[in-house]
Amino acid sequence: MSEPPPADGRRKLSPFDATLLVMGGIIGVGIFFTPHTVDQRVHAPWAFLAVWIFGGGIALCAAFTFAELGGSLPREGGWFVYIREAFGDFWSFLFAWVVLFVVSTGAMAAILSFAADMLHAGAPALVGPPGSPSHRSVPVVVVLGLTAVSLLGAKSGARFQNGCMITKLTVIAGLVVVGVAAALGDGGVEAAGAAVGAGAGDGAAGAADAATPDGPLAGMLASLTPVFFSYGGWQLLCYIAPEMRDPARQLPRAILVGVSSVLLVYVVANGAFVAALGLEGLAGDPAFATHLAGSALGVTGERLLALGMAVSAVGVCAVNVLTGPWLYVAMAREGLFFRSIGRVHPARGVPVNALLLQAALVLVYVFIDTLQDLVDAVVFVEWIFHALAALALIRLRRARPELPRPFRAPWHPFTPAVYFVAALLVLGGTLWQAPPEVTLRGLGITLLGALVYRPWRRVVAG
Repeated sequence: MSEPPPADGRRKLSPFDATLLVMGGIIGVGIFFTPHTVDQRVHAPWAFLAVWIFGGGIALCAAFTFAELGGSLPREGGWFVYIREAFGDFWSFLFAWVVLFVVSTGAMAAILSFAADMLHAGAPALVGPPGSPSHRSVPVVVVLGLTAVSLLGAKSGARFQNGCMITKLTVIAGLVVVGVAAALGDGGVEAAGAAVGAGAGDGAAGAADAATPDGPLAGMLASLTPVFFSYGGWQLLCYIAPEMRDPARQLPRAILVGVSSVLLVYVVANGAFVAALGLEGLAGDPAFATHLAGSALGVTGERLLALGMAVSAVGVCAVNVLTGPWLYVAMAREGLFFRSIGRVHPARGVPVNALLLQAALVLVYVFIDTLQDLVDAVVFVEWIFHALAALALIRLRRARPELPRPFRAPWHPFTPAVYFVAALLVLGGTLWQAPPEVTLRGLGITLLGALVYRPWRRVVAG
């Protein structure tokens, strides 16, 4: 049996730590790119902002779902536990299989490769171009550094993540200020769009029209998938619930405050982008954030933004490094993984073996050239388990009425039902838009997990 984490309250995550972990798990680098993709699919500023507000509403429905589940079952492993309690070992194993072997570890490797790209753009004298030794070394150094920080304890990992999160908010606030200043400056919105959207060319509107499905409703529906992905990450805090102070009460609060704060940040930021660039400037310029920063501070602004995006990417990985291992601990304690992975350091309360396993897998993925294809193939599969999380709340309300529920999702079962439908929309949208080989590869990896379930159990039990 693994030793319990230390009871020293000073080492536990405070409500502030927990809230910033939620925000840090959601706000990555998507806010610097996704608005361009969304704007290509809608025709009016109101529709563009409505999509972001609607996506935030869906995220709040998901937050209500996880807040109730997390308050009722504040155990290590979070999402894994909820699926297991509602649907049994097979589905929880399948979820953990996808997360452990690709969704979390592979995604971290891909994000850190992007961080290396941004470090090259922001500090080319320190980090070379893709393929260079210095570029290759960035993900390795960051993974080892984040793992080392997390080995010191959850509080140390949270403090590092807090710094990254504050940096992200500072960068986004800077872009908002520049955008508002551009919109209010001489020449108004059109002049700002022409200056910042340089490079988009006269074909910006045509590019947006070409990328937009027929009709405003179809365009808004098509834009929901990237928006949903931009709001994802609220669930990561649940993995590490026992490391919080009074998790049954504080975890729901942190999730709801964190998601609501991200919704506000996204709406304000996107409002500033549209005001500064107009729809044509935003839709026609994939590097709109870089050009917006450059319009204020020139090359210095572009480099500072690149460094800010690198910190943002590292921050997302910091959240995953800190929280993800507790999923593997939960697997081990339920007999679905090797018992050694479930061991926790008696003094620091750290899952040492799980952290080292996670770091090793990320480092393997760092050196796989086709990594992005693999991550793209399985990320959409995760939304199957989003749907199961929504159903888990509905099922446990009926099957486990004795569970403590310090927080009850409002308007049940409407809120988890909305979350469930949104998950189905993401799955359907991905199957519709993504190349068949991508979705087949993701489903194939999931099917492989189903096939190895029973022999895997016999191996780890031995």
